[in-house]
Amino acid sequence: MLTAVMALFTTALSAYNPPVNGESFKELSSARANSGSLSVCGGGLFYSNPSSIYVNPALTSNQQRIDLNLGYTAMFSSNSSDSTTFGSAFQGAVIIPTKWTVITVLTNGIFVPFESMDVNNTLNLKVNFAKEITDKLSVGLGIYSGVFWGADNDWSLGAGLGFVYKVGNLGFLKDFRYGASVLNLGKNFDDTTATPLKSGEKLSAFPTIATFKLGFSSTLVSTEFFKLGLSLDATTPCFQNLIMDACFECSFKDLIFINVGERFNIAEVLEGVKTSYIPSIGISCRFSFGFKNNSYMEKNGWSESELATAVSYKQIKGDINTVSAEFDLNLGAEDTTPPVITLWLDEEDE
Repeated sequence: MLTAVMALFTTALSAYNPPVNGESFKELSSARANSGSLSVCGGGLFYSNPSSIYVNPALTSNQQRIDLNLGYTAMFSSNSSDSTTFGSAFQGAVIIPTKWTVITVLTNGIFVPFESMDVNNTLNLKVNFAKEITDKLSVGLGIYSGVFWGADNDWSLGAGLGFVYKVGNLGFLKDFRYGASVLNLGKNFDDTTATPLKSGEKLSAFPTIATFKLGFSSTLVSTEFFKLGLSLDATTPCFQNLIMDACFECSFKDLIFINVGERFNIAEVLEGVKTSYIPSIGISCRFSFGFKNNSYMEKNGWSESELATAVSYKQIKGDINTVSAEFDLNLGAEDTTPPVITLWLDEEDE
């Protein structure tokens, strides 16, 4: 794996020059991503859904239930140079746990008509495989493809790898986790006429090949009523830029969740991009419900299910705002009781 990564790395030593937001534009369709809670370790208060595979293919390994996911984002531009002031993004996904692995299939469409964030239009598909190796270690592999249009046409095809390790309690840090991933190992969008970050220079492929992510997260406060967690991530697109993410997340009775996130992209700051330092914010709610007198749902063990809803706001740049909504339907009740193994002896063996 390391040999393959280094070989890909040597092919990407050209000047770093993607479009503005070219490293994370695929995440625009996710409310969890826009709120800043997408961490390579699953967030301050661990939660995984199909959107998690954007940052780490290993995060869905804990899923026990079929998860149906829908997301939508509306984008608004106040830049007078943008001929069109409205853009949008959508996603649809499903998680299917099997005996050997957890399979996630996610598709999304990104339609960005802004001259000030020239990532144009894409349709993307990702198939992900995640597995718990031990109670503490999870690994994952994701395969992706996509098509690009709007500033010439192009296509992408590649893969990503990742892991998460659950340390447990570490001093005052509860549920401490760390993890890493390497993404975009393949052919990404490069044969386009999109506007690069550095005007007048050649556009580089985006997202950048061999994008490394490293991070940790932990619960800082945990009571019956209130919990508070923190996640910190660092992203290095082929070691040519540094993107920092931080997110605080709190919950009330494990029903209402609020998170506040911040992102700092060094390359965009140095190039004078109209960066916004307004934190992104997300609010989500999870609740259980039942299907009464439905023999089909009972037969499949789905009579008790869970719905998670999330909304978020993020100002990507000083003149582009996004509002997102995301829904997760988890079919069935989560099994939180481990099996009990009892040993006994026949009376004559006592």
